[in-house]
Amino acid sequence: MADKKFAGVNGAVESQEVNADYENAAVFDKLRVGKLGVYFRDGLRTKYIPFDYIDRAFIRVQETKSRMCCGQANWNYFRVVFVHGGKEFADYMSEKEKAMDDALAAIAECGVTTGFVKAEASA
Repeated sequence: MADKKFAGVNGAVESQEVNADYENAAVFDKLRVGKLGVYFRDGLRTKYIPFDYIDRAFIRVQETKSRMCCGQANWNYFRVVFVHGGKEFADYMSEKEKAMDDALAAIAECGVTTGFVKAEASA
């Protein structure tokens, strides 16, 4: 099987080690968590984010209200957000809350700090 080409944080990544990690990664909805990093589709590319690049990860809940013929409905989307250098640089969105909670727990097991941190207010 030919090696898959991943879109890394600093350009394209082609490696047998990363490819093997992708194939053996745990799948949460369509987000994969391996031993080396996180993998997910972003448009036509498959993104690869190594754990040593991620400073922190957390879940953001996005509520979307919509009007329908029979009334109003609320939809919840759950985003796993990745932070580096104090800035959010990537996220993965899903409708499946349990899958995203389990993915965040798997990311935490790999040594990444998880959870939301409130920014200090400057006086």
